[in-house]
Amino acid sequence: MKMKGILAPAVLLALVATSCMQAPKGDKVDTGDAFKITPYEHGQELKADVALSKIDWLGTKPGGEHFGTLSIKEGSIFVEKGQILGGKFTMDVNSIAVLDLQNPEMNAYLVNHLKSADFFSVDSFPQAYFEFSSIVPITHNHEEGEGFVPTHRIDGNLTIKGITKSISFNALIKLDEGRLQASTPQFLINRTNWKVNYGSQSIIANLKDNIIHDEMGVAVHLTAY
Repeated sequence: MKMKGILAPAVLLALVATSCMQAPKGDKVDTGDAFKITPYEHGQELKADVALSKIDWLGTKPGGEHFGTLSIKEGSIFVEKGQILGGKFTMDVNSIAVLDLQNPEMNAYLVNHLKSADFFSVDSFPQAYFEFSSIVPITHNHEEGEGFVPTHRIDGNLTIKGITKSISFNALIKLDEGRLQASTPQFLINRTNWKVNYGSQSIIANLKDNIIHDEMGVAVHLTAY
């Protein structure tokens, strides 16, 4: 009985530690070598409405998280006869914002750290890009958490810090009278694929309490017309 009394708190602490170590929720995207993309020379061009478009991001660490937004600087989507052919949009990495820290000094410190060479090296790589390779309708829709039902599977190339990798994810896309609205549930990318290695236990040994999970959450909201 005495041994059980000793083990119970230890088991509880182990469970708490395990829960604190969990990465963000969402499907991990398939990542690989860049797709070969043929330029689009036909179709109607829809321009991204940058005021209504954004990227939500989430980073986690044991016992905590930070989240915020990233602005879309410009973008074009090409459509023809109600079908989406492809396109590309540019993200302004210098616009990265932190929404969970209300203290101005702490907020500014984290924003500047994210812009530094430890993370996204904004001085050298002020922009990131996503270019569509294929947009395929999903014929057998299924719910993906919180009532999200995707309509399309998207393949494309994501470029961060000058490194281009292919990714694939699901999206809900509505195209009506020359207006396109696209959104995704939160999905996960492994930041170390783009050499964002700060705090990565898989890259840097003996980090102790300074671990940041490799997977970061991303959700896309894009409006174009």
